[in-house]
Amino acid sequence: MEAMGPPIRRGSREERREATVRALAAGDEAGCAYCGRPLPPIPRQGGRPTPYCPADPERYGRWGAKVITCAMLDEQREIWVTVYGPDQPMTQLDTRALDEQLGSALSALDPLHAELSALRTHVTDQTAAALEAREEAEAARDEALEQVRVANAERAHAVTDAEEARAAEAAARKQSEVDREERDAALASAVAARKAQETALAVRDEAENNRQRALEQAAAAHDRVTALQREISALRATAVEDLEQARRTAAEAQQELRASLTVEHESRMREQEQRLREQAAEADKRVRGVQLAADQRVAESAAQVSQATKAYAETLAPLHAELAELRARLSARQAELDEMRRLREAEEAEQPDEIE
Repeated sequence: MEAMGPPIRRGSREERREATVRALAAGDEAGCAYCGRPLPPIPRQGGRPTPYCPADPERYGRWGAKVITCAMLDEQREIWVTVYGPDQPMTQLDTRALDEQLGSALSALDPLHAELSALRTHVTDQTAAALEAREEAEAARDEALEQVRVANAERAHAVTDAEEARAAEAAARKQSEVDREERDAALASAVAARKAQETALAVRDEAENNRQRALEQAAAAHDRVTALQREISALRATAVEDLEQARRTAAEAQQELRASLTVEHESRMREQEQRLREQAAEADKRVRGVQLAADQRVAESAAQVSQATKAYAETLAPLHAELAELRARLSARQAELDEMRRLREAEEAEQPDEIE
């Protein structure tokens, strides 16, 4: 897994993605939109071009169940830049971002240095021009005095020239004062630039101090981890010994328990066999008693059935005689009815003959 700082951010995420996709579509050599590594060309069978390196768990590692990819890192960095701005470091120990900020601060001072140099050159030129003008004024004044001494007739003209020379001298003095003010302003700007540079150096020193403190904290944490690992090793050895002792104790206790359980089981089996024998004897006794009682009840029931059969036969004999008598009477009555029906039919048959 790689251990390095984030790559330099070049433009926006959309611009980098679009440039990579265009290069892939054109068949040119294209680099990853995040890390800049060369990307493989689009295969001949086609496919959707991707502006990032393929997923590789050995490169950045994993975050939970997800493989950390260049696309994920680029998106997270774009979110960070959107929320906190491009000049904020992504971690407290992002010394590279601090170095970039210091570089940008120093580069921001370069125009100021150039302006100071230009102002210094301008002041020098103006001072030289003022001195030259002063020398010219002095020469003109000398010439005017010489002309005054030479010819009083031209005094008025010389006075005029002298006044003009004085005016030029006043203008030169005024220009010199303006140049002095500009020089003072340039010096003030230089002082401000020096203060800004000192502030930038202080920020860099503070960043170096923070980095040193972070390294010291990391070393202390490493020492603490080493000590904890030693303690864990010692505890692991102690735990192994305790586990072996517990296993031996458990084995001995298991053997003792097995022996005691065996003795107790044998004793209980003997007692249970004795109880079973007693229960079997008692059950046999009960079965014999029940069988005798059942035989006696069967005999009594057979006697009762015989007696009931005899009584039933004795009770049914008069009924059978009475039934036979009733049947005889019914047969006689039926014969009488048949005779009466026959006689009636005969009478009915004789009556039509008499009517005729």
